[in-house]
Amino acid sequence: MKSRVTLSLEESTINYLSKRAQVETGGNVSALLERVVHAAAVTESAKQHAAWFAARPDYADAAEAERYAA
Repeated sequence: MKSRVTLSLEESTINYLSKRAQVETGGNVSALLERVVHAAAVTESAKQHAAWFAARPDYADAAEAERYAA
C-alpha cells in the first residue's frame, strides 16, 4: 500500500534530487527517495543486528551446540 507524503525542501535540495533522479530513475523523484530510504533502513537494521551479535559473542556457538544436541 502506498501513501502520499508532502515534503518541504530547499530549492537546492530539490534541484539535487531532480538531477539524481533523472540519472537513476528516469526522473522519478519518488522512486529515488524510496530507494534512498530503503537503503538507509537496511543499513540501520544491519547495524542493529551486528550490535546484537557483538553483545552476545557466544550466541553462535551456543546455537550450534543446541542444534547438535537435538
